[in-house]
Amino acid sequence: MRRLPTYALGAFLVALLVVSSNGCTPLEPRSSHPTRTSSSRSGGVYHTVRKGETLWRISQTYGVSLAELVDANDLDSTTIIVGQRLFVPGAGSIRKIPEASEEKPGPISTPLAWPLAGRGRGSVTSGFGPRVDPVTGGEVFHKGVDIDGAREERVLSAAAGEVVFSGTMHGYGTVVMIDHGDRLITVYAHLSRAIVRLEEKITQAQTIGYVGTTGNARGSHLHFEVRSRGIAVDPLEYLP
Repeated sequence: MRRLPTYALGAFLVALLVVSSNGCTPLEPRSSHPTRTSSSRSGGVYHTVRKGETLWRISQTYGVSLAELVDANDLDSTTIIVGQRLFVPGAGSIRKIPEASEEKPGPISTPLAWPLAGRGRGSVTSGFGPRVDPVTGGEVFHKGVDIDGAREERVLSAAAGEVVFSGTMHGYGTVVMIDHGDRLITVYAHLSRAIVRLEEKITQAQTIGYVGTTGNARGSHLHFEVRSRGIAVDPLEYLP
């Protein structure tokens, strides 16, 4: 089995949900068709999962990519559970994983552009914050904004950066994630297809994919997220 390339910042966890009372937390992101290469890391430690920990926080704390954790532990299920032992390649000692409450979003100095050309605030069909999920009918926290778009409309990078995920993910369908530095990442979901690859350098306003309806989507639109230090922030506060 080939392994995903190691990138500087592990692809961040789109749904930063903590371990629930039944001991489970979603494992994301993971591509259904990744390109894998052998890891050059040697050694490692076993980390025991505790309540409130996610794979993304574990990968960030240890400085390994999420893909490395997935592959090193042959994780095929969509959950990790409290008490589960995960092998962390390359780590020299066991580390304490900071709780979500200990992380705060930082200032965003990178100028962002609208990911759909010619669109603006009037095109937002669902804003950031609590809402009723249009698919499940349950109350959820919407970690981004939905922007109305025609099927196969070009999706553009909001800023220059590096692709840290390009593939499929439960709920999000086909998704692209771009790291812009300073722990700032943008997410583009429900794409019909992505045309960029892992570790590809991207310029602002470069086409990265096309609007679609993949994942949990009703009607063609773009789900767009902005995350600072792993924390979702309202994209409308940073878009022109």
